[in-house]
Amino acid sequence: CLSSLESHFFFNFTKINSRMIQRIQTLYLFAAAILSALSAFFMPLYSLEGVSYAATAHAESFGGFGACMAIFSGSILLYSNRKRQLLVVRLGMLTSLIILGYIIYLIQGNGAEASWGAAVPFFLVVLSYMASKNIQKDETKVRSLDRLR
Repeated sequence: CLSSLESHFFFNFTKINSRMIQRIQTLYLFAAAILSALSAFFMPLYSLEGVSYAATAHAESFGGFGACMAIFSGSILLYSNRKRQLLVVRLGMLTSLIILGYIIYLIQGNGAEASWGAAVPFFLVVLSYMASKNIQKDETKVRSLDRLR
C-alpha cells in the first residue's frame, strides 16, 4: 500500500507526463533528439577512399550533433512555457543548419562521397520545423481561449 505522499507524487508525475506526451510536437522533438544521438555515434557521414567516416571523426560534427540532442531533449521539458520552447526549438534548427553546412564543407573540401548520414541534419531541420509549427498552433489556441474568458 502506498503512502499518501508517494501516491500523490505518482499521480502528479503521471498527470504531467500524459499532458506532455499528448502534444504532437513532443513526438517530433523526441524523434529529432533520438535521430541526432544516433547520427552522432552510428551513422556514417561520408566515405573517402573506401573508408566511412562518422561524426566521431570530427569534434565539430560530433559536438554539433551532441548539442542538437541536448537542445531537442531540453526543449521537450519546456512544454509549459511555449514561447521559450519555441525559441529553443528554433535554436536547435539553427544548430542543425550549421551542422549541415559543416558536413557539406567537409564533403566538398575532401572530395569525398556523401553517405546517408549526411542527410540527417536536413531531417532534423524538418522535424524541428514541424514541432515549431505545432507549438505556434498551441500558442494561438491558448490565446484564443484566453480571449473568450
